[in-house]
Amino acid sequence: MRKTPSYLKGLAETRARAAGDAQRFKKLHEEIGEKLARAEHDLAACDRLIERFDERLDPGLIEPIHAWQGRYGKRGALGEEIRRIIQSAWPDEITTTEIVWRVQIHFQMSFLTWREKKRWQDNSLRNTIKALLAKGEVERVHDVLYGLTGEVGRWRWKSDAVLSLDHLHAQAAGAGVAVQSCDDAHE
Repeated sequence: MRKTPSYLKGLAETRARAAGDAQRFKKLHEEIGEKLARAEHDLAACDRLIERFDERLDPGLIEPIHAWQGRYGKRGALGEEIRRIIQSAWPDEITTTEIVWRVQIHFQMSFLTWREKKRWQDNSLRNTIKALLAKGEVERVHDVLYGLTGEVGRWRWKSDAVLSLDHLHAQAAGAGVAVQSCDDAHE
């Protein structure tokens, strides 16, 4: 059997990560599209009703409400949602970026500037993930110095579940690693 060069293994792993990110982002894009369509449908219905009750009112002049500010619902709701997001990705990892997007969608959050979003991410989100890490519920999959290297943070739910051999084989194949079955090894 021919040995695979290390640079090719690294490239295969990078490609496998990119393919996984693309699949997750595509799913997220579909979810956002569905929520956007529902919101636009509700908005149009409200506009029609307002105009029906009083033609002098212009629904377009009604300012949107960003009611999330400082509130995630009941106490602990942010932590519960982040826990659910990371847990739903198991046994795969999930990026900090994807967690941010999913939390924003779930709590219908919007930010006026990228600095406001960064401040929220660096404080609320990071502290919540750190608390989950300290409790031993999640594990860091990236280098601790990822911020300095430009790498995106990656997290995985820590589970006591044992993965099946088929699942491990599928993960290895997805990462571009050739796997030899026990039967093939003895031939």
